[in-house]
Amino acid sequence: MEVIQKVRDRAQELFNQGYETDIGGYIRKGFEIFEKDIGNFIGYTVLFAIICVVSSFTIIGPLLVSGPLTAGFFIVARKIRKGETYEFGTFFKGFDYFVPLLLYSLIGGILTSLGFIALIIPGIYLAVAWMFSILFIVFGDMEFWDGMEFSRKLITKKWWSFFGLVILLVLINFVGAMVFFIGLIFTVPISCCAIYAAFEDIVGTD
Repeated sequence: MEVIQKVRDRAQELFNQGYETDIGGYIRKGFEIFEKDIGNFIGYTVLFAIICVVSSFTIIGPLLVSGPLTAGFFIVARKIRKGETYEFGTFFKGFDYFVPLLLYSLIGGILTSLGFIALIIPGIYLAVAWMFSILFIVFGDMEFWDGMEFSRKLITKKWWSFFGLVILLVLINFVGAMVFFIGLIFTVPISCCAIYAAFEDIVGTD
């Protein structure tokens, strides 16, 4: 509980004080985290893809699994950064936060889609601003809307920097997709680890 409160308190401070970003540093740290356990990250990414493909045969399938599975990358990234022990099953600890992550995927997806339909720009703004939502839900033990609002308020202060990070990550994954999509098993976990690195640097998970 102490760690959870520290995450919340730190975020509140940042709303008022502001902060600096290091976009290149986040990508570098993301690669370093990935490099610590390449085998498990690749294995989990392949399993992630298979689960998403299978779940897509139902309308709500992707909504049920996308949030918890994505959270798995962040949870393991934190374990690696803190030097804590873990096993492959730790990747699935995101399902411990199933309900708030499901609601985030549902509500966030609807609002972002409406933003794109309306004027495109609102959709882009929300997609970037909610980048830390899953991390706040997991590491701040927040309900889905609180996690989304904490993320939006924090990232809005440096929105253009994070927009730049998103563009770089999209380009990295585009290059990965060009290699018969095989490259994605490397670029997807690196991207998730980079987002975790940004959150850890700015908010902290101690």
